[in-house]
Amino acid sequence: MPLTVGTRLGSYEVTGVLGAGGMGEVYRARDSKLGRAVAVKVVRDELSADPERISRFEREAKMLAALNHPHIAALYGMDVADGRHFLVMELIEGETLADRLQRGPLPVRDAITIAQQITDALEAAHERGIVHRDLKPANVKITPDENVKVLDFGLAKAMENERTAGSMSDSPTLSMMASQAGIILGTAAYMAPEQAKGFPADHRSDVFSFGIVIFEMLTGRRPFQGETGADVLASILVRDPEWSRLPADLNPRFVDLIRRCLEKSPKRRWQAIGDVRAELEAIATMPAVPASEPIAPPRPLWRRAIPIVAAAVATGAIAAAAAWILKPPPPPEVARVVIALPENYVTAGRNPLAISPDGQSIAFSAGRRLYVRSLSAFDVKPLPGTDTAVVPVFSPDGRSVAFFATSDATIKRLDLAGGVAHTVSPGNVPFGMSWGPDGILVAEGSEGIWRVSPQGGQKERLITVKDGEIATAPQQLPGGQILFAVATGQGLDRWDKAQIVVQTPGSSDRKPVINGGSDPRYLPSGHIVYSVAGSLMAIAFDVRGLETQGHAVPVLEGVRRSAPGASGAANFAVSDSGSLIYVAGPAGTAGISTEIILSDRKGAFETLKLPAGVYSDPRVSPDEQRIAFTTGEKEASIFVYDLSGASAMRRLTYGGNNRHPIWSFDSKRVTFQSDREGDLGIYWQLADGSGSAERLTRAEPGGSHAPESWSPKGDVLLFAVTKGNERSLWIYSVKTKTSVPFGGVKSPNQIGAVFSPDGAWVAYATMENGGRSQVYVQPYPPTGARYQATAQPGPHTPMWSPDSKELFLNPGPSAFEAVTFRAKPAVEFGNPVAVPRPFQTGPPQLRRQYDMTKSGKILGLNTPGQSMTTGPPPILLVLNWFEEMKQRLAR
Repeated sequence: MPLTVGTRLGSYEVTGVLGAGGMGEVYRARDSKLGRAVAVKVVRDELSADPERISRFEREAKMLAALNHPHIAALYGMDVADGRHFLVMELIEGETLADRLQRGPLPVRDAITIAQQITDALEAAHERGIVHRDLKPANVKITPDENVKVLDFGLAKAMENERTAGSMSDSPTLSMMASQAGIILGTAAYMAPEQAKGFPADHRSDVFSFGIVIFEMLTGRRPFQGETGADVLASILVRDPEWSRLPADLNPRFVDLIRRCLEKSPKRRWQAIGDVRAELEAIATMPAVPASEPIAPPRPLWRRAIPIVAAAVATGAIAAAAAWILKPPPPPEVARVVIALPENYVTAGRNPLAISPDGQSIAFSAGRRLYVRSLSAFDVKPLPGTDTAVVPVFSPDGRSVAFFATSDATIKRLDLAGGVAHTVSPGNVPFGMSWGPDGILVAEGSEGIWRVSPQGGQKERLITVKDGEIATAPQQLPGGQILFAVATGQGLDRWDKAQIVVQTPGSSDRKPVINGGSDPRYLPSGHIVYSVAGSLMAIAFDVRGLETQGHAVPVLEGVRRSAPGASGAANFAVSDSGSLIYVAGPAGTAGISTEIILSDRKGAFETLKLPAGVYSDPRVSPDEQRIAFTTGEKEASIFVYDLSGASAMRRLTYGGNNRHPIWSFDSKRVTFQSDREGDLGIYWQLADGSGSAERLTRAEPGGSHAPESWSPKGDVLLFAVTKGNERSLWIYSVKTKTSVPFGGVKSPNQIGAVFSPDGAWVAYATMENGGRSQVYVQPYPPTGARYQATAQPGPHTPMWSPDSKELFLNPGPSAFEAVTFRAKPAVEFGNPVAVPRPFQTGPPQLRRQYDMTKSGKILGLNTPGQSMTTGPPPILLVLNWFEEMKQRLAR
């Protein structure tokens, strides 16, 4: 029942009627709490009576309320009063585009101005995964100052019943045909073909609707006509617009833009509204072209024959000279270019390099930003909005870059021509990305391989891996299959033992291609290039038969790799045109050579008197006399080193692979993980090397245990249990020699649990419900309470200060923070304060790679040549590298 002026809906008083639509009536109202005018849309009674639909509607409304854009009408919220559900929206003064079109077609320049603002709105929504689904002139408002506001984003989806593809009976518009014929005719005229067929709509459906709107702006009439809703839908499905109705002097690029918007097949349309916006910006400089010249009368036949005779004579001359004119050109010369990084910036983490398919531009992540260098320019330019960017990849046309932003754990896209970085999808730190013809492929390690649309939306899992496997470096082959590497185990050499495979999306059949190698790239030359122990190997590959041919040959030695515990990614990229970009590193090693340092709170550090090696997991004894760490490439062992420097480092463990050392609180023993008896259980051993190791826990088949932290009393041990893709936190009692779960803590990433020095608290990190890592604190013994350390998600691998009054956190690859902690009278945390970080921290997938002494110094790892004082190694670019590769293969 319609509302009257003066009716109150909670704190809103109706002051006028604005109109009606398929969802309900719209009223002007006054918000008595905030003293502002708003628009109130009251949901139809039949919709309100459906609890499931209302629940879905509320979820959709919450997502829409997050949209904040100058060309999108804001949704303030959803409420219910007197049994009526209603939306509260921004009140937009002015007329709708439908009202303006009642007066006839718009001038071309006005149409372009309005169209650009509509595409801005659609692009912002699509980047958040929101599709309009009901774009039409009636949903476009033009304010008195000519600002465009698009209304009702995504509300058509919120109105829909759950239905299968092809069922038209529950369409949010078609179901109202009998009672609201005017509305359905108006809405159906702007549907995309897939909507008319009853299939789900996506961002490309909005592109089609936009094409209809811009056609109508230029011609004054809709491109698809009919007397009934069925006639209109039939016209959309089978008929073409009357292109002759477009202005005769319209720029041909503009005509082509509209034609591509109105392609019947979604795959043939513009795939991103952002590309439409960019094309409109180019067209706006010349929206019309001069009228064409009169067509000249045909020339006499004899004149038309002259060029034919001349061509015949010329052909004879060319043939006579072909022997020397058509000599094959010499092969292009191989050239090398050194690209210096910005001062004091280092490339770190997973592969930081990308090169455009045409080889004309490179991108790399360094420090906390993404940089790009065009080969036609001298300067390396930072890209705005790319703080904490890692794993960059170019789009197939080289005009955009996608990257992973560790600050909010999302994949983002940035157009290099300008603009801001837009969120494509949430996710985990990738184990490699690529951008192919069907979208962006993302390897998420144990979570398999996913595909996301560059325009945004839900991720689609293409390949699932088995428990204990890690998928890396995906690439789509010309036939649609996915080439990638899969590694198992935890050894530093696991990447050299990885298997390179091919798998069809959606299939469980996996075809092995290469045994022993990682980071594969299929090249247009017909080869696969991959990484083994700091070198690049190449082998011929039949992409149709999916078979290698001949033998693999080393084609480049000395390519840097990222930390073995993270992804082991080789730092290189190859363009389709045959250029190579890489960072030089040690050849013949399974990981990056590191050194161990001690730093203070100001960032000043000293390097311990140890030879550089592949070190990890450094831990300092509570008495500050010694450190323990893992080293070794083919076999991991634990070493102990006296901080006085009076003696060389001493090997503590023998037999099997031994990792992840932690000290007992009395500094007498080192506890570690070992596979010496077949399972990945936990052992401890006297730190002076006397006696043999004693087993503490035994891992189940397919699982593993890793020590985390001893209590100050030395009576219990926190340890992580990994099974499949999940880790859980347990506690082992020395007295009873039994283990029980601790605090219900579970996470797909490293937990990094650690007792506070006073023994009263346990800090740990967890990633819940596919979100980002976050640090929590629980009391010990556990009471069920837990406290979040920071308001913002992201931190991981916590570490306590010696007095238990601070927590040190790692919120990103280049950041390090401290927060104060107070337990009484209530648990409170201070604001994060940045701490200088001359050491490596690592992503959430890595264990904590730093520790703190009782005196407050931080023990950490540093890569030689990449410290804050000596600067990073340069990036090397090899032009026409395919020629050099072919020469190597021919030897």
